[in-house]
Amino acid sequence: MRRNDAAVIGPRRLAELHGGSATAESDGPGHGSVFTVRLPAVHAPSMRRAQPGAKVSPAARDVLVVEDNDDARETLRRMLELEGHRVRVAADGLSGLEAVRASTPDIALIDIGLPKMDGYELARHIRAESNGPQRPYLVAVTGDGLPEDRARTREAGFDLHLVKPVDAATLVAVLEHR
Repeated sequence: MRRNDAAVIGPRRLAELHGGSATAESDGPGHGSVFTVRLPAVHAPSMRRAQPGAKVSPAARDVLVVEDNDDARETLRRMLELEGHRVRVAADGLSGLEAVRASTPDIALIDIGLPKMDGYELARHIRAESNGPQRPYLVAVTGDGLPEDRARTREAGFDLHLVKPVDAATLVAVLEHR
């Protein structure tokens, strides 16, 4: 399906493609309308909640999230903190580089389309400045997933390429096995 096909597919068909339904009801002109969309329930991934003051698990990591979208950045931060990780955030490439220089994270989750310095350039700077055991594991988190996109992140110095939206289970697995 091409990106613009969703605009051609009506809301009813879109809901049906997801296993649901959509209906519209009205008592006529001037009486308003009621639109009902029903989608099957999706169970949220189980996330272990870190208790305040609780000892952090041995698998806890220092994570830097570099993401310009406020909602995406906050969602990643909260999800990672619920798993017991120590998280810092940056909203652009330059701030991300400053954060790495201030304290090298174990893992950096970096969006590619960042303002001030894109994710590719940020990864190249981090790789040029990090040597030895303080080398962070760099994860590209992007909406682009074609083979040439993956090759470009690899060439820039990323260790892993994840396509948005990244589900919680994948993220947890990446952090646990790093």
